[in-house]
Amino acid sequence: MNGNQTMKKSEISTSYFGIGPRIALISWLVAIAPLAVFVAVIVPQQKATFFRHLESKGNSVAVALHDAIAGAAINEDYASLVSASQTLIAGDPDLEFLVIVKNDGFAVVNQQKGWRIEKEMDPFWRPEIRQDVSAIDCVPILDRQVFHYARPFGYSGIEWGWFHVGLSLREYNRSVNRLYRQTLVLGLNCAIISLIFCMGYAHKLVQPIIRLRKVVHQIANGNLNVRAETARRDEIGSLADSVNIMTEGLLHRDNIMDSVRYAAQHFLHSSEWKTVIQDIMAKMGQSIHASRVYIFENNINDLGQLCMSQRCEWVAENITSQISNPEFQNLPYAESGLDEEAIFLLGQNEAISASLSEMNDETRAIVEPQGIFSLILVPIMVEKNWWGYIGLDDCVKERAWLENEQDSVRAVADMLGATIARQQAQHSLLEAKATLEERVKERTRELQDQVTAKEQALSELAETQSSLLEMSRSAGMAEVATGVLHNVGNVLNSVNVSSNLIWEQVRQSRVGNLSKVAALLNDPDGGLTHFLTQDPRGQQIPTYLDSLAIALEKEHQQISDEVESLHRKIDHIKEIVTMQQTYGRVFGVVETVSPEALMEDALTLNSGALNRHQIEVVREYKDLPAITVDKHTILQILLNFINNAKYACSENDAPRRVFLRIFSPAQDRVAFQVQDTGVGILPENMDRLFEHGFTTRKQGHGFGLHSGALAARSLGGTITAASDGPGCGATFTLEIPVHPGENA
Repeated sequence: MNGNQTMKKSEISTSYFGIGPRIALISWLVAIAPLAVFVAVIVPQQKATFFRHLESKGNSVAVALHDAIAGAAINEDYASLVSASQTLIAGDPDLEFLVIVKNDGFAVVNQQKGWRIEKEMDPFWRPEIRQDVSAIDCVPILDRQVFHYARPFGYSGIEWGWFHVGLSLREYNRSVNRLYRQTLVLGLNCAIISLIFCMGYAHKLVQPIIRLRKVVHQIANGNLNVRAETARRDEIGSLADSVNIMTEGLLHRDNIMDSVRYAAQHFLHSSEWKTVIQDIMAKMGQSIHASRVYIFENNINDLGQLCMSQRCEWVAENITSQISNPEFQNLPYAESGLDEEAIFLLGQNEAISASLSEMNDETRAIVEPQGIFSLILVPIMVEKNWWGYIGLDDCVKERAWLENEQDSVRAVADMLGATIARQQAQHSLLEAKATLEERVKERTRELQDQVTAKEQALSELAETQSSLLEMSRSAGMAEVATGVLHNVGNVLNSVNVSSNLIWEQVRQSRVGNLSKVAALLNDPDGGLTHFLTQDPRGQQIPTYLDSLAIALEKEHQQISDEVESLHRKIDHIKEIVTMQQTYGRVFGVVETVSPEALMEDALTLNSGALNRHQIEVVREYKDLPAITVDKHTILQILLNFINNAKYACSENDAPRRVFLRIFSPAQDRVAFQVQDTGVGILPENMDRLFEHGFTTRKQGHGFGLHSGALAARSLGGTITAASDGPGCGATFTLEIPVHPGENA
């Protein structure tokens, strides 16, 4: 409907100025163009002729005036000059004026209405160049246009002055107007006559095109039975032949589409495809103008060969049927004349077609006795399996199967495959329905068995879960105990170092020398005064006491420092035990402390061991504000980092350095980093560092990093490790929120 409306609108819109008026207009413009050129050339030439006529008359008057007054002018006989001029003006009404001007400006002006003398004329009347001048213009003595002719006057070599002749333009204007009128009338007559002729010729020329357009419109509206006249032998006749060929093609395509629709309807409403396939093949063969339509089904013979068997056939009139040919039953494909490539293409759902001249000798020997000139084979696929094929033969002539013909055969083959699959599914459904009750009973028994087995499995699962909970509790307690022992062990190492230093200080103390000095002072010979002033030993006692006091004071300070350090380490052990006891639910005391103080406390707890192993400590701290954290949890993690760095450096021959860094990786985050130049970490061990029980040290137990990772996670932070490989050292980073207690 929309297409028809569109074509009608197009027809209406083009009918106002169609091809006929355009051809007439173009032809008329071609005819008018020479006429316009002729007018454009002739009119100026005629006007030039009229102008030359005025110029000739002006020259004649000037010559006559020269002959009549030359002597009088030289002799200054102005009465004779005026008389001769008036005689010329009276004899010719077209003479507007005669002006005789001397070079000094004296002039005699003669007009139709009289004459006068001017003593000083305008320079206009005395041109600088002495030659004849003619033009149509306004002169100073008149207020209208005239033909002005000026001629210099001389006598016997004397340049006396000028003659000016003024002629009326009345006759000139009448001639020009008459020229315009005649040219206009002639041009209009020629234009009208040529227009009438061009319109008649265009009408005659476009009539076949209009008739052809009407035929095309009928075809576009669905009438495929109309045909264009083909009597002409020119381009229009060739176009009509093309339209008829196109119409035949459309009609052929329409018949093919009708056959496809017919097949779709019958396949859809049929319960058995074999009952409708004969009519469908007949419809398809007639629409495609095929001589024979047939269907072959695939099967496997006793030898395991892929074979074909003909199931259905339709033949046109006067065509021999092959349905009863026994050779086409259980015919192996290998003996059918089809080469391996053709069989492969059919199995891949690809259609094949061939003409007799294109076939090999083996195939030609099979198809030629059947009278086949061209054939096309399209596979039938049932649920992606090659079921067989549908074929069409042309036993009249060789032909190239058109694309729409191939598409229609393909569509019918696909619909047949889908119908076979649908009907097979229906048959299977009917069979399943017949045995449904038995299958329901069997399934019910299976479900009962499954329920019994499930109940037994649930009972066993409950027992297993109880055992696992008990095992998990024991494992958790072991992990907590292991963590306590590991962390306390790290601090006890430092406690042991501090106690050894105190014992060494006490053992080497010089406080025992005081008893010797006291013995000397208790009962000296000659009295105490004599001993201190006269005895050489007594004289050295004050100096000795001064040095001894200094040494004892230094020794006292060292012992006090070590006792204070020992006190802090014992407090840390108490905090570790308390924190591990409340690990299940309660966190340690939250304090506000600077990150630098935390790192320095951890370093202090390991300073003795680092000094013993001659490990250099490099601090790289950023200035960060104080944070609110569980101090002893962070201290426990950093203590483990530094302790691991110490072991890594002690086992490596490279320069022993430990880098301690504090920085902010992001807003509201703080990072503690410990980097060493130790033995490094193997790449395959990187993913296992934080596993429970994994360690690379002979004396290690694999609990420090694991418990540290758990503790960091409880604070809302992370622990990461990095290493470039063996001998390249390692870097451990603890990153936590500025207020991890809140996140936790």
